[in-house]
Amino acid sequence: MGETKTMSKVEEIRQAALARVRENALEEAIALFDEALGLAGDDETTELLTINKAGVLIQMEADGPEVQRLPQILMRRRNPKHTFLAAYNLQHRYILAKDFKRAYNYGRIALEASEHVEDSWWRLGVLNDMGNACVYDSRIPEAIEHYREILSLLAGHPDQVFARSFAMQNLGYCLVVEGELESGIETIHRAIELMREAGAEGYVAESYIDLCYGYLEFGDLESARHYGELGLEKATETRQLRNAHYLLGEVAYKLGDTAAAETHFEHLATYYPDFPQLKNVLLALDLRSMVNLKL
Repeated sequence: MGETKTMSKVEEIRQAALARVRENALEEAIALFDEALGLAGDDETTELLTINKAGVLIQMEADGPEVQRLPQILMRRRNPKHTFLAAYNLQHRYILAKDFKRAYNYGRIALEASEHVEDSWWRLGVLNDMGNACVYDSRIPEAIEHYREILSLLAGHPDQVFARSFAMQNLGYCLVVEGELESGIETIHRAIELMREAGAEGYVAESYIDLCYGYLEFGDLESARHYGELGLEKATETRQLRNAHYLLGEVAYKLGDTAAAETHFEHLATYYPDFPQLKNVLLALDLRSMVNLKL
């Protein structure tokens, strides 16, 4: 009876820690996982708590013995749930470390394990990270396959408008990169519609910037400038600001507005203080084929 009571208490603390993770109170979550680990009396519970704590440490971009134990847990393959969680955490770790090939390999392990877990949402998360890893690694055809599978899985969940909007956004960008411009642009426009339907207007900056890129590739410079300016106005991330200034500089240069091009490239150059000639390089060369807008 006492052992059962302890196990119940451990699970209660673990759930409280997971709630803190959802609230982004990560330090509090770590403390709760440590408390639960001190009470855990069996290997399986200890392993699950280790995986959970490792996931928080990775989210904090920190290391620790729990993170180092994840590969050992994968080798043991105690059960599909633990295998999935350990592989998924390692996938996220290596995406943050920009080791995209290793991230993708751990994603494949997580995806295989997800087939033996009842919760289909786990598979969606892995597929999204695998798609992202492929985009970062410039493996665009593979990324397209993953995002299309996500949309296929979401087709049976019409209430998941927000998730569908992001999958469409990612797919649209990839289609543009692959030269399927009309399809890609149409897909990004649909993503914006879904974001608005989901009440997620604050997330449209990425879509606007990708539309700027798509219309620039398509040769519709006025539309490219329109959406680039909208994207610049809505941008909240440094990467988005850099991309918006870069693309708007390219658009302005092609429109013959050299002054505007110089202004945007000068803004871009402020993010690269070690490259003082960046503006002049961009005025002389079109580097779009060499640029990954998602990095």
